[in-house]
Amino acid sequence: MLHFLIFLMAVLPVEKRNIKADKAKSYLTYKAVHSLHAWEGKNTNTDCLIIYNTESSTVEKVAVSAKVADFDSGNSSRDSHAIEVLDAIKYPKITFVSTKIAAAGKDNFRVTGDLTFHNITKTISFDAKQTKTSSKLIAEGKFTVLMTDYKIERPTLMFIPTNDEMDISLYMVFNL
Repeated sequence: MLHFLIFLMAVLPVEKRNIKADKAKSYLTYKAVHSLHAWEGKNTNTDCLIIYNTESSTVEKVAVSAKVADFDSGNSSRDSHAIEVLDAIKYPKITFVSTKIAAAGKDNFRVTGDLTFHNITKTISFDAKQTKTSSKLIAEGKFTVLMTDYKIERPTLMFIPTNDEMDISLYMVFNL
């Protein structure tokens, strides 16, 4: 009887799986704008985990964590200043945990959850798109945060502050 139960456990599909994003192919970016120029920073060391329902082929939950210090804008001076402005020693991580993922058309979803940035948690919603093959799931999304919502003093250049808005984009690849 025990052998039969072990056999059933091995052949029956697991309905839900925890799947980590492939760090070699996944990333987060931010885009900031100042009246004199715009720039982007990229984080290729992001931790992302989904709960994937194999029966319905849907993502039920997502959690993302990224270290502030891992964002690279290609300018070490700017990155050092960002670490200082964002109090990265005191608040080293940015996290997001979904509370709801709702279908919004073919392969499009509305994701709602809690974003913790600079030790402040706010509920945000954004649109995401998924592309699925037999072996991979790619999730893409974009949202905007206001630095002042997270009590971040906007950096200045020549006494002029950057725009309050920062655009955040995500590109996550999961091996199914």
